[in-house]
Amino acid sequence: EGWVAEEALAIGVFCALRGKDFEEAVAIAVNHSGDSDSTGSIAGQIVGTFAGKWVIPARWLDELELRLEIEILADDLYDCFHSRGRRSEEEWRQRYPGC
Repeated sequence: EGWVAEEALAIGVFCALRGKDFEEAVAIAVNHSGDSDSTGSIAGQIVGTFAGKWVIPARWLDELELRLEIEILADDLYDCFHSRGRRSEEEWRQRYPGC
């Protein structure tokens, strides 16, 4: 049912593999009687990681609270691992002072 980590992960992976696209994978993952928010999140993260953020339906993004902040954070996370030297350590510390 997804109430414990290994079950949620198993359901999320299954749904990510079973769905024909992002929307179907997440829909399958959230339509069960268990911990559907966790399984939906896991399925969405898996499909999104492999296919990119452009596979998320625009109508979902239009309603997303704090969308701009989430996109900035996601882009920064990507840059941190894939854009060597783009920002110095000091720039990262200024941007994220709590880290």
